[in-house]
Amino acid sequence: MGTMKSFNFVLSSLRKETGRSQRQVAADLGVSQALLSHYENGAREPKFEFVLKACTYYGVTADYMLGRVDERATLRLPKPQSCEGAPRLISATCAVFDTLDERSDTDLYSATVNYLLIPIENADSLLRDPEAPYEPARDAKLKLAESELVKLARDRKLADVREQRPWDRRQGAVDRRQGTVDRRQRLGA
Repeated sequence: MGTMKSFNFVLSSLRKETGRSQRQVAADLGVSQALLSHYENGAREPKFEFVLKACTYYGVTADYMLGRVDERATLRLPKPQSCEGAPRLISATCAVFDTLDERSDTDLYSATVNYLLIPIENADSLLRDPEAPYEPARDAKLKLAESELVKLARDRKLADVREQRPWDRRQGAVDRRQGTVDRRQRLGA
């Protein structure tokens, strides 16, 4: 294992590696350019939510982002033959991401990843230390991620329904007026 890197170094390196400006990345991650600069310079520590967003944005694991490992890695799911439920888990996960890919909605994608990662991280922590005390914050974090995902999904669903409607208010008014004209023509007015 090589030299461990700090979060701020990794964050800055990933941005430079992708050729993006601080302004662009800050906007994409929903923070100010000044705050991103503070994170990159090590002047401020980010909240958990920002770390998750940054991991999703750059496609790296939290271990890599936090400097705990030197090599980039993606979330490793168990091999299907290693346990009975793994094929269902992999299949369901792939179906979720196929749906997200069709939508091309980065906010919905990030919210989904955040929501799915929390139980996996919880299970990993519990398996590593079964004697660890129960942490109610884990449940709260999961419920918060769930409520954010539900809100985004409902907002997007309503937007999709509005886009799929063959009419809007103006069109409906035109149709009603046309119906009035048609009735007058039939009545000979």
